[in-house]
Amino acid sequence: IARTGRLSSSKPNFQNLPKGGKFPVRKCIVSRFEGGVIGEIDYSGVEFRVAGELSKDSQIIDDILTGKDVHKQTASIINRCDVSEVTKDMRQAAKAYTFAPLYGGMGANEEEHVQEYFKQYFSIYKGLAAWHKQLFSRVLTDGIVEIPSGKRFIFEDVRRQANGRVTNSQKIVNYPVQGFAGVIMQLACVRALRKFRELNLNSKIILTVHDSLVADIYPGELDQVKSAFKWALHDIQP
Repeated sequence: IARTGRLSSSKPNFQNLPKGGKFPVRKCIVSRFEGGVIGEIDYSGVEFRVAGELSKDSQIIDDILTGKDVHKQTASIINRCDVSEVTKDMRQAAKAYTFAPLYGGMGANEEEHVQEYFKQYFSIYKGLAAWHKQLFSRVLTDGIVEIPSGKRFIFEDVRRQANGRVTNSQKIVNYPVQGFAGVIMQLACVRALRKFRELNLNSKIILTVHDSLVADIYPGELDQVKSAFKWALHDIQP
């Protein structure tokens, strides 16, 4: 469930196939149904939302409710400019850094202007910083990180470091966010399958890709699949 490192360029995967007609293998991915289509639905910023829920960080919650463009915020800090001056290219380049601190990244090997973002991140999201400290304290006490589903991650022989963090700190802050997001995705799969069966659809749920669900959609069922997926991922009514 947890994403603990960067994807290796020597191991291509379907999540990162090049777009824009530059990768012929994409043409091999077609519907099994004559006239069918492949459809995908995903959560928007699911880890950021999960982190806000777990940490109760008021600024994260406010950013989500107001629809703040957090990638623009990142770009403005990194490029030392006002948010209104952020260009499309600047925003795109900043995406790689936006959630790195959320996953325990420290930016130590980045250029100075990028390191500034890592320093400011926890000044913006103070509740998240406090939650990280709580996680470290519990692991030092009993070696456990637990998520709301009841799943536990065990860390043995964790030690306090001179910088105030602890050994395995990246995994300790990463696992609960990624792990709980994974639980939410699994529940969405179950709900989607339930709805597909209820509607007696011929379409098939074929894949999850991180925070998205992919379906092979039978001709004429696109609207029903859209409705089923929306119910599975979004609607809170049972």
